[in-house]
Amino acid sequence: MEETGYIEIKIEGTVRGLPLKPADVDISEIKEIINDTENFLYPDRNDKSGRPHISYKIEDGCAKHLFYLPISAVLLFNGLIGEIDSRKNIDFLGYKRAAIIEKLQKKSKEKNYEITLSNSLKEAKILKINKDTSFINVTPEWINTELYLYGKIYSEGGLEPNFHIITKEFGKLTISASEQQLLEGEKRLYKIYGVKASGKQNIIDGKPYDLKLLEYIEYNPVFDKTELDILIDRASKNWESVPDVDVWLHGIREGY
Repeated sequence: MEETGYIEIKIEGTVRGLPLKPADVDISEIKEIINDTENFLYPDRNDKSGRPHISYKIEDGCAKHLFYLPISAVLLFNGLIGEIDSRKNIDFLGYKRAAIIEKLQKKSKEKNYEITLSNSLKEAKILKINKDTSFINVTPEWINTELYLYGKIYSEGGLEPNFHIITKEFGKLTISASEQQLLEGEKRLYKIYGVKASGKQNIIDGKPYDLKLLEYIEYNPVFDKTELDILIDRASKNWESVPDVDVWLHGIREGY
């Protein structure tokens, strides 16, 4: 069984003029720290689904958040905070990890807290974040993109021509267009349309913005029940010659 250790996130400061203590920490803050720690260690969905068991407790000494987990995860954490401390920037981190450090910096400035990240290793690195800390992330938060969007157009026009579309993936979006693009063709207001647009996309949440229309794509899904029934009937006759469908499919997957 792998050796275990712990990660420590200590928050020092004052609340109503008195030193911060565990009773001052709201459950929403505890939940946020737990989620951020998990995401810092395991930022990818696949990593998170296979992560080891992690237990948690909060102790006195201002507010000490302790996470108990395998030593391999402690070594990873120790390496990351050591690199941040030595480089004095966070642009080498993936965007999820960088965003968490930025959030801690923002919290320390807003509440005048000192946040210390450490662990149980003998040669533990220590990362201190306070109101004077400035770990810079020079990695861009957006990328240029072209994408296809589908949804209902619910507003058009304006002094700076644009239209508004509500999509399933991203909710309400504004797309700029020329007067000619808005006027040509049929009326599109309150109709479902697809559009090809260029713009920028946030690399953290994927939401697009600063969008410009490239072209409209008429959304006209066709469902022919008669044609579908004919295809199902043809396929059913072909399956009749297969004695055991499950065995046949297994053979296809295994390549024999």
